Amino acid sequence: MDLFYHETFMQSEQMPMELRLHRGQINYMILEHWHRSIEIDYLLDCEADFYMNGKKKAVSAGSITLINSGDIHALEPREVPEDPGDEIHGISLFISYEFLKKICPEIDQITFELEGAEERLHELKGIFDDLIRLELSPAEEYGYLKKNALLHQLMYLLLTYFKGPKNSSAVKSQKYIDRLRVVLDYVEENYQEPLTLQGVADYFNVSMEYLARILKKYTGNTFKTHLNQVRVSKAFRDLLETDYSILEIAMRSGFPDTRSFINVFRDTYGMTPSQYRKKNPRRETVKETVSAEYPPHIRVVEPQRDNN
Repeated sequence: MDLFYHETFMQSEQMPMELRLHRGQINYMILEHWHRSIEIDYLLDCEADFYMNGKKKAVSAGSITLINSGDIHALEPREVPEDPGDEIHGISLFISYEFLKKICPEIDQITFELEGAEERLHELKGIFDDLIRLELSPAEEYGYLKKNALLHQLMYLLLTYFKGPKNSSAVKSQKYIDRLRVVLDYVEENYQEPLTLQGVADYFNVSMEYLARILKKYTGNTFKTHLNQVRVSKAFRDLLETDYSILEIAMRSGFPDTRSFINVFRDTYGMTPSQYRKKNPRRETVKETVSAEYPPHIRVVEPQRDNN
């Protein structure tokens, strides 16, 4: 997984949540990122691998996954529908941290785990089904009240049946994750510069060994791998959406030369940048696969099917 990104949402006091429906061709992976909002994902007819704070979790169709506030996470499709059409394959719900803090002042001391309580999980799925119906229905002047009513039902279930205190090891891990998020945001903002592990460690006044260790532990990547993947994710959009030359894209994305760009791109996508551009020549294809509404941590890929 590749890009850490601090994602923000268009939420308000009137509507303290954001709903995203995943439909059509699911040919993208959600790269590593974080946000203060709680995220709940409901996969309808597809399977995916979730990565949360460096741990991998295989999620099957019909499952609900909750990502706690501040967790570094990513998603990669594993099994997708053969003929997706325009059907809805999943839904993501983001609940405002400010709203959570208001209804539960101790939110920073607790964690949610969607384990056990099958009857209550069934209720959660029912709420998601209702949210989908509302989202697809004609807009109403006070339709947000219906959505808010469902949000409060959902929070009642979470706080009553799925809440637990953060244990000491989780609190300790959170301190490392908090430090790492700042570093990774810095890398994401400065990827065009000639960054090195030693230079970033010096910038944050930590040892190179310490930074390498927590990066590997919570992402599974070395600094070099992470930086290269941040850069190749940036280069990907230029490749499909502009007429820049391969050299120009490499320079704009922070690669020292075209050779390094081509090598990283080939390792990531299985072909050279020129081959990929030739395979995807139409700008309309970009609009269909990489919507401008997507934040920059989404990257189009060919999902790997598990034939076992």
